[in-house]
Amino acid sequence: MLDEEGLPRLEALMTQKGMVMDAAWQESNPMLRGSQVRFQFQGVAVDILRPRDAHDRQLFRRRRRKRLEGRYYWLVAPEDFILQKLKVGRPRDFEDVLTVLQRPGGKLDRAYLLRWGARLGVSSELRYVLTPPRLT
Repeated sequence: MLDEEGLPRLEALMTQKGMVMDAAWQESNPMLRGSQVRFQFQGVAVDILRPRDAHDRQLFRRRRRKRLEGRYYWLVAPEDFILQKLKVGRPRDFEDVLTVLQRPGGKLDRAYLLRWGARLGVSSELRYVLTPPRLT
């Protein structure tokens, strides 16, 4: 696991690999200094975070290794992405959750979502996004 002192070393390594630290994002998210860094790579935001709670530690255990353009990357599982977004709870985060839920063929572990949603205090938000809209 990466400690707070390791973030500058990671930044140097990521920059060496062609990523650019998103200074504007860092400036607008001062509460995340020391725990999260955002880079931009070919138009894609890449967030690097250190675990802050039990769910963050679980997220690292459940990460998935995916091959993209000839390289392997660790990606967060969709359930954990949803939970992370609901923990933050900004309007943009809800939009991000909906994009994951709308992906075809994506089977989610609902029991895992509900269990962690209760532990994280985001059960009502989770039920809201998991409930299909009703036509009136």
